[in-house]
Amino acid sequence: MDYDEENNSTVTEYSIDPKPILFSILLFVEIASILCSLIILIYFFFHWKSMINKALQNHVIFLLIIVSLLYTTLDLPFTLNSQRIGYDYPQTVSFCRWWYWIDWTLLVNSLYLTAIASIQRHILIFHNHLLQINRIRLKLYYIPLIFSIIYPATFYLITIYFYPCEMPTYDYVQYCPYPCYCDNLILYTIDYMINTVFPVVIIIIIANIILVCRVIHSMKKIRRNHFDIWKRQKKLTLQLLSISLLYIIGWGPVTVVSVIQMFFMPNIYDDIPDIYYVTFSIYFICTMQSFISLFALPELLSFIKKKLKQILSKETVTPVQTILPTR
Repeated sequence: MDYDEENNSTVTEYSIDPKPILFSILLFVEIASILCSLIILIYFFFHWKSMINKALQNHVIFLLIIVSLLYTTLDLPFTLNSQRIGYDYPQTVSFCRWWYWIDWTLLVNSLYLTAIASIQRHILIFHNHLLQINRIRLKLYYIPLIFSIIYPATFYLITIYFYPCEMPTYDYVQYCPYPCYCDNLILYTIDYMINTVFPVVIIIIIANIILVCRVIHSMKKIRRNHFDIWKRQKKLTLQLLSISLLYIIGWGPVTVVSVIQMFFMPNIYDDIPDIYYVTFSIYFICTMQSFISLFALPELLSFIKKKLKQILSKETVTPVQTILPTR
C-alpha cells in the first residue's frame, strides 16, 4: 500500500505567547521598583532639609516617586493578576470604576508632573532668582504641582462616577468594560488629547528640545570662571532629560498608535493584532520611574556607594588571632 506523505502530512505552526514573558518581566520590575521607591523615600525622610527644603528641583522627583509607589502597590497587582488568570477580578462594577479611576489618575498624574517639570526647569536654570520671591514661587512653582495632582483625580472622578449612564455588567465579558463616558466620542477625544497627547507631545517633547537648545546656547557664553553655573545647568538638564525620556519612550508609540486609530484606522488593533503589545509599555513607565529617579539623584547614589564600601570593607577585614606562648 502506497502512503502519500505529501497529502497526509500536517503542518504544525509553533508560536510563542509573549504574555507569560511580559508577566514575568513586569513582576520582577514591580518588586524591584517598590524596593527602590522605599529606599528613595526613606533617604528623603532622613535628609528632608537638604533634599526638599533647599532643593526645589527635587520636589517633582519626590511626587513622582509617591505616584510610582502608589501605582505599583494599588494598581499594577490587579493588572498582573488579570494577566495570570485571564480575566479581571473581582468582577464587580464598583471595582471596575475604582480601578479605572486609580489607574488613569496615577498615569495622568505622572504625565502632568513631568510636563510641568519640563516647563519649570527653564525657570530653575535661567530665572532662579524669581523663585526667591514667595508670591512668585507660589504661582509659578507650587500651584502647578498641586494642579497636576488634583486635576486628574477630579476629572476622572467626575467622568467615571458621575457621567449619566450604567456600566455594562460582567455577563458576557472577561475584562472591565470601559467607563460610559468613553462612548461619547467628543468627550473621549477631549480627554485623550488634553490628558495624554498634550502633555506628551506639546509640553514634554517640545519643552525639552527648547531646554537643550537654550543650555547649549548659554554654554557658549559662559566663561571658564563661571564653571559652577555651567555645572548646575548641566546637572538640572540631565536630571530632567532622564525623566522625560522615560515618558517619551513609553508614551510615544502608544500615543502615535492611538491617534492613528482615532483619526485614520479605527480597526488598527484588529488589522494588526500584534500592535496590541505596544500598549504594554505604559505599564513600565511608573514602575521604571523609581530607577530613573535614583540615577537622577547623585547625592543618594553617593550615599549608597559609601554604605556599600563600608559593608564590603567590614567583610574583607578578618580578625587576627594572637597565639600566646605556652609554658
